[in-house]
Amino acid sequence: MTVKLVNTSEESSEGQTSGNNKIVIIDDDKDLAQTACWEVEAADYEAFPIVEGSFNSIDDLILEIPKDVYGVLCDHRLSKSGLASFYGSDLVAALYEQKIPALLETQFYDMDSDVSIRKHRHKIPVLLDRDSVNSSTILTGLQTCWLELNGTFTSGRKPYRNIVRLVDISEESNEDVVDVIIPSWNPRRAARLPLSLIREWILNFEPKIGTRLIANVNSGAEKPEDLYFTDFEIAPEPEEINGIS
Repeated sequence: MTVKLVNTSEESSEGQTSGNNKIVIIDDDKDLAQTACWEVEAADYEAFPIVEGSFNSIDDLILEIPKDVYGVLCDHRLSKSGLASFYGSDLVAALYEQKIPALLETQFYDMDSDVSIRKHRHKIPVLLDRDSVNSSTILTGLQTCWLELNGTFTSGRKPYRNIVRLVDISEESNEDVVDVIIPSWNPRRAARLPLSLIREWILNFEPKIGTRLIANVNSGAEKPEDLYFTDFEIAPEPEEINGIS
């Protein structure tokens, strides 16, 4: 299913786009979903909760989203009550590819952002801590999504070619992970990402502490959980590097 992208310039003075008045809430916790629905209604949008079912396919869940949708607010962990067999980050990334603006929220903000969310962070314009979800952050976040889907990135989301240096190798949630430093972002603060993310671009990559890579990174991000990484390649020797920010 593909939802037509609506130009945000068509928004009325009340902030609602004509014809697209629904905000979908996807959460396996009915009480928390109801709270989010109240926030959506407080912003003069129609809340459309998806809290029941058992979805093993992302496509099947997307089919439940109405065509007149303004945006989606999706919880990250959807399996506790059996709503879905996949993460919310998997769904939000799929919606991004279909030009459907979607926000991802999580109760475990610091824990989730390192591995399960980082895989898709380049397709997740806005990540919200559950405690910060309200009518204002929902609408502001969806506006950010609409702009990015139309090609306008905020300063914290623009990608730049950057040196990425591996400083640690470990395991988290039964998955191999690496800690990296991006000198142009913060030479003293590491970010964690799954090794599988690097291997999407460098097949059979074997990590070694001190290895230097080049990747697209949104190095204008303020917090490590907002960083995303794409298009990895092995960095040339230092004397050969020219013009990398």
